[in-house]
Amino acid sequence: MHELTLLIGVTQQVGEVVRENDIDHVEAVVLEVGEVTTVVPEFLLDGWSVLSDEYDFLRGTELIIDRIPAIGHCNECGTEFALDENEGRCPICDSSDRYLVSGNEFIIKEIRILE
Repeated sequence: MHELTLLIGVTQQVGEVVRENDIDHVEAVVLEVGEVTTVVPEFLLDGWSVLSDEYDFLRGTELIIDRIPAIGHCNECGTEFALDENEGRCPICDSSDRYLVSGNEFIIKEIRILE
């Protein structure tokens, strides 16, 4: 379960922000997770419920996951399309010659604090 390793990295990065900005507590952490990553959002949520309790500044903090759709760009005709809806093939020219535009992200998008 590499999600736990990812979450440890998230808590470390959030901890740095907390220390640098003299913040007492975080209300929520928002992650962007792409559809074609090997990250399972449910495992992130399960791990967060346990891991966040280990840090005073994260205790009771909500983890919000924004899923980023897998979008491909067709190298043949230039169309951008949803990969999963089209089984990886361009809906215009049926080519499978494409590159990934989005969907492979794992980013801390936002750290919400109480004001």
